[in-house]
Amino acid sequence: MINNKIIENCKDELKNYYNNYIKEKKSNNIYLEDKYFNYFLQIIDRFSKQPLSTQEEIFNFLGLSNKNDLVFLNDAIRASSIAQNLITKSGIGKKYWNTIMPFAKTTEQTLENNYQFPQRIALFPGVSCMFYCGFCGRNQSEKYPTSILNESKLTFDKLFSQIRNSTALSISGGLEPLTNPKIGEIISSARNNDIRVPLITNGYSLTENFLKRTPGIWDLDSLRISLYGIDKESYKFITRVEKSFDIVKKNTISFLKLRNINNKNLKFGFNFIVIPENVNQLNGILELVKSINENVDNGRGVDFLTLRDDYQSVTGNDDKFDEERKYKLSTKMDTKVRNILIDKLGEFEINKSKLCPELYVDYGYSLEALYKNIFDKQLIKVTHKEMRNFGFTQMSVAIDLYGDVFVYREAGFLNRKGNKKFIIGRINKNNSLEDVIKKFLKNKKPINYEFQDERFMDSFDHVLTSLVNQAEKDQKFDIPFKKGPILGRIMSNEINLGNNWYTEKN
Repeated sequence: MINNKIIENCKDELKNYYNNYIKEKKSNNIYLEDKYFNYFLQIIDRFSKQPLSTQEEIFNFLGLSNKNDLVFLNDAIRASSIAQNLITKSGIGKKYWNTIMPFAKTTEQTLENNYQFPQRIALFPGVSCMFYCGFCGRNQSEKYPTSILNESKLTFDKLFSQIRNSTALSISGGLEPLTNPKIGEIISSARNNDIRVPLITNGYSLTENFLKRTPGIWDLDSLRISLYGIDKESYKFITRVEKSFDIVKKNTISFLKLRNINNKNLKFGFNFIVIPENVNQLNGILELVKSINENVDNGRGVDFLTLRDDYQSVTGNDDKFDEERKYKLSTKMDTKVRNILIDKLGEFEINKSKLCPELYVDYGYSLEALYKNIFDKQLIKVTHKEMRNFGFTQMSVAIDLYGDVFVYREAGFLNRKGNKKFIIGRINKNNSLEDVIKKFLKNKKPINYEFQDERFMDSFDHVLTSLVNQAEKDQKFDIPFKKGPILGRIMSNEINLGNNWYTEKN
């Protein structure tokens, strides 16, 4: 049964294409039977909703008895531009497709453990952090020595000179990136190497004085502030810092005014992580954005908002780990809360059109379904038993202020308990990122995973792990990606990893 109305509306057009395809290929007339056309539609529908479905799952779901039938149907879907658009653009899985398509082309290299320069690099240049968020996995007693800043800057300069056009860079944490006094120079160095730089910060240090002494900030492609509440009380609850809300709001307004003078092309937005404690704050975000925009009297205000699902559902919140935190959030995003969230997101959409009609909202992975009034349990998550022996260095790594290269992003917190085994080497004036990764792969020593090691992966890492596992299962089922229904997973055209959270376009 097809529940996607867009697919249903295209049914006649797809039927004409399907019949013509069979005739042109001079295929067995058995495929002209209605049941095979229905299989054709069901595959399109399934992948528009569940991009990480395996070929074996599809085979069993359809009740097929011959793999060749599935291969034929996949070929027909792969050759149809309409079908491809329906899969990747029409369903609740479109956010996953936007994320995973470029990486799907690298799965074969990853499965073979062949070297390839990473497609994404997360840079963590922060020295310390002034917030104590309950869902953050950082070691809250640690900070980097400032004596390494000059050497780190030179190491990053070298890294930027080696990054290819097909690799995307982002700056975040780790620790708060604006605590690095050389952050402006780091950004400008990347920009001078034709690298588009997005940065995410808590905004606490983004003062007018900081902006005056850090002109490199205007070389950013985008800047996002992690929003931890909508007023003084909610902000203090998460950050444990008394004046955090007032300071961040003031900094945001002054930044936007200066942005409109120094670089109008720089996109600015907020990132808000939805957890049980703040589900009722969604409409307050719109009020806050409206208030900020009204105070920016020389042009554009907030451009975009990224809403993200329960962060700690993938990074873990077990008392056995990360006990050095000041406090932990105690609740979880269960079915009851997610059903409430569906209603709240419906209200949010209505109020957005009234209060902030120009604001672009990116709902991320699972929230995309909820805001369309479709229940979705949670973010994609794997266990330690499903993690890859050598990670996926061909796709993504994280690098901290020491130059340590981490296989997973949530491992990249300074001296976080248990994270040492995820460091595969250190880049410096003698060792390039290529040197480090090649040595790691050549040694062929798999990472020894233990219970709840999945807490060292963020939601992006979980998705990439699931993608590689999907490719491996399809390969073992003798219907690899190149014989699957998705053309974009195998096309050899240039990979474009844009900063696509502020637009529907890459």
